[in-house]
Amino acid sequence: MSEDARSGAEGGRTAMEALYPQDPSAIGPHRLLARLGEGGMGRVFLGRSPSGRMVAIKVLHSELARDLHFRRRFRAEAEAARRVSAMWTAPLLDADLDSAVPWIATAYVPGSSLREVVDAWHGPLPEHSVWALAYGLSSALTAIHGNGLIHRDLKPSNVMVTLDGPKVIDFGIARAVDAAALTRTGGMVGSPGYMPPEQIRGERVAGAADVFALGAVLAYAATGMSPFSWDGAQPPTVMYRVLNDPPHLGPEDGPLTGDLRTIVLHCLAKDPAQRLDPAELGPFAKRRAGSVYWLPSELTARLGQVAANLLAFDGPEADRPPSSWGPRPPSAWDPPSPASPSPASPPAGSPPFLSPVPASPESAPPASVPPAAASPASASPEPPVRHNQTTYDSGHAPWAAGNSPAPTPAAAPAGPPLPGSQAPSWTLPTPAPAPPAARWGRGRYALAGVSGAVALTLGAWLIVANVGGENGEAQGQQPSAGSAPLEVREAGELIVHAGIKDDPPIIFAEDETGELAGFEVDLAEAIGRQLGVPVVFDQSDDGDTAAQAAVREGRESANHIAVGSFVDNERERETLGVDFVNHFVDGWAVVSEDPERSGDLDDLCGLRIAVYQDSETEESVRRHTEDCAGNTEILPSATKDDMAEAVREGRADVVVMLYTQAAYYIAEEATWLSISFAGENQGSRGIAVPSGQPELREAVHDALGELMTDGTYADLTRRWHIEEAALSHPDVNRGT
Repeated sequence: MSEDARSGAEGGRTAMEALYPQDPSAIGPHRLLARLGEGGMGRVFLGRSPSGRMVAIKVLHSELARDLHFRRRFRAEAEAARRVSAMWTAPLLDADLDSAVPWIATAYVPGSSLREVVDAWHGPLPEHSVWALAYGLSSALTAIHGNGLIHRDLKPSNVMVTLDGPKVIDFGIARAVDAAALTRTGGMVGSPGYMPPEQIRGERVAGAADVFALGAVLAYAATGMSPFSWDGAQPPTVMYRVLNDPPHLGPEDGPLTGDLRTIVLHCLAKDPAQRLDPAELGPFAKRRAGSVYWLPSELTARLGQVAANLLAFDGPEADRPPSSWGPRPPSAWDPPSPASPSPASPPAGSPPFLSPVPASPESAPPASVPPAAASPASASPEPPVRHNQTTYDSGHAPWAAGNSPAPTPAAAPAGPPLPGSQAPSWTLPTPAPAPPAARWGRGRYALAGVSGAVALTLGAWLIVANVGGENGEAQGQQPSAGSAPLEVREAGELIVHAGIKDDPPIIFAEDETGELAGFEVDLAEAIGRQLGVPVVFDQSDDGDTAAQAAVREGRESANHIAVGSFVDNERERETLGVDFVNHFVDGWAVVSEDPERSGDLDDLCGLRIAVYQDSETEESVRRHTEDCAGNTEILPSATKDDMAEAVREGRADVVVMLYTQAAYYIAEEATWLSISFAGENQGSRGIAVPSGQPELREAVHDALGELMTDGTYADLTRRWHIEEAALSHPDVNRGT
């Protein structure tokens, strides 16, 4: 690697070093170029994808990879993080979660952390840059929260300053790291000074926790000082200040003043309910950022050189034997090294709206356009991604072309009315600190600080999945008042053992992908959101096996339940060793072309009845019709389509099958049929909770009750077309 390339790369997110002899030459399809770092959780490599894109590949240490529970969390969180692929984050591009050593690959972000920019490169940012930073970070949090996630470690070192705008990094397996740390140490994960009071107290956190961190990051960017650790205080002192003292933001007439200061104060409110909604803050901050380019010229020039040097970096030249992590890619995979573009001109073929990177600090960048020509992200096509990836339009930012005219910071108005309000909320009086909650004492704070520092070694990517934001809509519902039991909180997840059924809609495997789907899957995830923990599914071949797994593994940690359309009765409860939290009813229904047809199985005499062959349905119908005086004919059939055709063609009068299966099939495939579900055929179904775990049982019961109250449960029954199976309230062991 050339000296220029080395210095440019080291100006990025972290210093690079050559690969060690024992390092693999490739991981999956990605050719390795250098080491980016190593810590207690794993290693991070710089790689190049087959298409030529630079990627950061994070690999777990082998001892963690052997931890079954850790691998489960890793899988759940990597899949959740994959949903967040916005212009404000480093998207997850690839992963192998089944490898002996699991890994994930994210887009490599060329630039420098906000911490390095403020501490070493430039000092505090000008006001318009802080407004642009507020816009970018608010948009990032909106995308993250909208995907059911929480970034619990937003801080200056996790914010990259790039030519294309700020990027939030280091999220993807964090909940796995977090949950493992909690299980082993009982500590907390987070960064003192950026954790809100509720996180320090060990309470359940929501999206408002990230808003608190956002306020601290903006204060740091504007003043160069953290609002709770401006004097280098130790973690216990910092956390005491977060809980009890107002933030230190400098003088009223200093760099953090006016609307920007008011916004920071609202973000740093002790009470989560008083903090701002990032979805409302984003548009306001965008207007205040104005139309000038977001960074000062000296930072623009330096970042342009970093990006240009990175393009020329091709890693080690020596051939080394392939490792077990993946074959060395053939030479055809190695893209030609692009020539390093001059910082003063965009590369050939760039879109016309890209403007040149200034050649020197004295050259001011043109207004409203980004000097993004040297960005590696725009120098090569997107790599093939093996899973769905959402992309976002990036043409609506102070650093992108095509902006609608906006006032400069000097002339910016106070901002437009926000959704749901008549005037901007930033003009409200400064919120008073909430009364401090019950305290642990300094010793407990010190322990928490040490645990957090340990957990935040390289590789602690801190995101919580399946925990919603603050409005109870796309981000999920508010946690229920009962909250998760202690053992569930300590484990950091609710493990749902799922017994697969052959037919939709209750719980089944998708034909094409094999992924779990159905009413019970959606309901379990909603319960997890209510309890404030991610849900991890463990698939079993049938319901009994799922229940047995929940009981067996639940002996070690009371965070295991099972779903599988369980029939609730006393015999099943005793046989499986569970209690059932009742969540719907099911039973035999009668399907025909006559909407007035009775659903009572005793009224089937003299009819031609289509049923699944060799099924419980066939046995039940034979029992109900064995004493019929008339000529009753039972027509065993292989599929629902066969039964429906028999009715259409007049070969059968009715079909008998489970209500939920029939209702879903009719709504999706055979709307010309009608269904009758008689009350005497309805039996309770339940979520299995191991016996002897009343706290977990009641938590699931209460969360289900909240979902029934707020409308989520009704939405799910409508989505799966099983409205007649719905309950008005949850129950426990109601089956007889």
